[in-house]
Amino acid sequence: MKMLTSHKTVWFLALIVLLTPLAQLQAGQAKRGITGDWQVKVDFDGRQSESILSLTRDSEGHRIGNWVSFRGLSELKDVKYENGQLSFARVSRNREGQSTTSEFTGTIERGKLTGTLSSDRGEFKLEGVRVPRIPRAAGSWETKLKMGEREFTAMLVVKADEGGKLAADWQSQWGEHEITDVNFKGGKLTFKRKSKMQDRQWESTFEGTVKGHTLSGTITSEQGDITAEGKRVGAALVGQWELDIASDSGSRKQLLRVNPDLSAMYGPIAIKKVTFDDDEVAFKTVLEFGERKIELSFAGQLDGKMLTGELTSSRGSQEVTGRKIREMSGGQRSGQTMKPTREPDVIFVPTPQVAVDKMLELAEVTKDDLVYDLGCGDGRIVVTAAKKYGCKAVGYDIASNRVKESLANVEKNNVGHLVRIEQRDIFTLDLSRANVITLYLLPELNVKLIPQLKKLKPGSRIVSHDFNMRGVKPDKVVEVNSDDEYGQHTIYLWTTPLKIEDASDE
Repeated sequence: MKMLTSHKTVWFLALIVLLTPLAQLQAGQAKRGITGDWQVKVDFDGRQSESILSLTRDSEGHRIGNWVSFRGLSELKDVKYENGQLSFARVSRNREGQSTTSEFTGTIERGKLTGTLSSDRGEFKLEGVRVPRIPRAAGSWETKLKMGEREFTAMLVVKADEGGKLAADWQSQWGEHEITDVNFKGGKLTFKRKSKMQDRQWESTFEGTVKGHTLSGTITSEQGDITAEGKRVGAALVGQWELDIASDSGSRKQLLRVNPDLSAMYGPIAIKKVTFDDDEVAFKTVLEFGERKIELSFAGQLDGKMLTGELTSSRGSQEVTGRKIREMSGGQRSGQTMKPTREPDVIFVPTPQVAVDKMLELAEVTKDDLVYDLGCGDGRIVVTAAKKYGCKAVGYDIASNRVKESLANVEKNNVGHLVRIEQRDIFTLDLSRANVITLYLLPELNVKLIPQLKKLKPGSRIVSHDFNMRGVKPDKVVEVNSDDEYGQHTIYLWTTPLKIEDASDE
């Protein structure tokens, strides 16, 4: 009886040992949740389509996401996840602005996503797996080494294979080096190094910390300690970029995710390497549609958090304007959408509707125009432009509560297929795609916008409520009466190219 009990105890302990790793894995997956990127395949009656499902949370903790396909970016609405059950609505728009909605319901179990995507075209099976995360330590590090009064430079190149295992190269003009046992955990990077210079050989170890795009640590050997400080090559490019791609047939949005090692994803397509040299950015990839292959290349320039350039393929060229919407240090959650931290330049005072109507009338807005409202407040100008003239419009505001009001106004008036609202700092925008700019800012802020307004296409119209633009001659100035406390409002109109006044005329 004692022998039987002993055997039972042994088997019980063995079972615990076997199940513990599985329990830890499942606990880790539960903690990780659904945030991140998922590579999904949808079976459309035997024809498979690959896309990226990108899920995160907004600044208030609500689940949000995007669907990224070959054709561009689609917004997700009503994202819900509870007890392993995921559901959302995917809203996609064609180049004419017409929208279609499909519904997804499914489950996430042991890192796999399965379910059904339903629309008026029918029901289609969907399967997905997580896109592997690139460890934060991966990439090329320009490293300065200091031992006493002596300083050296080297390049540390850390690579990750598909399973996340790390390897590294040490590139230096001083000797030959072999790196082994590369580990990265909890922000700590360690490795062993064997070095050879002429007849001398020695071994050393490295222990350091990766924080954002910086690496700091110490190389230890019998010869003493060497401090090492590294900066990531291409740090300004790393992150997620929302691209506006314009052509003669219309415009669309796409996502570009640049990893810490400068590999990337353009939509659902993997890119081996993005080249980045003196703010010049380039990459190449191949789009596959069954047996058809289309080579695609991008060449552009980085300016802060703006990326501009041109996409070229056998079908022609398209202008690209991109903005960074997420910072990614790799190996961690991609984080929240980047939002401006500056305080608003002016307090919000609504433009009376009679003034809104006169501004759009003076600008001679048509359905073919693209209207940008800089400091959109509650969105009344862009909503009116869309409803009255049937044109596309974008409202920009730096204040989150103003953005919420604008979004509610857009939804209330059912113009979401024509109007987009973004929380942005207007002084960082590329305005060149707009035909009409509307303003209700102070005179000094209008003047601050002049360098951006100069880049508008010839014949573009700029209208301002109540405030002029010092140094720029208006084409028209009109007065409009209203029933508010101010009684009368002034509307200024300028057309491009701007007529800069000579200071001697003042």
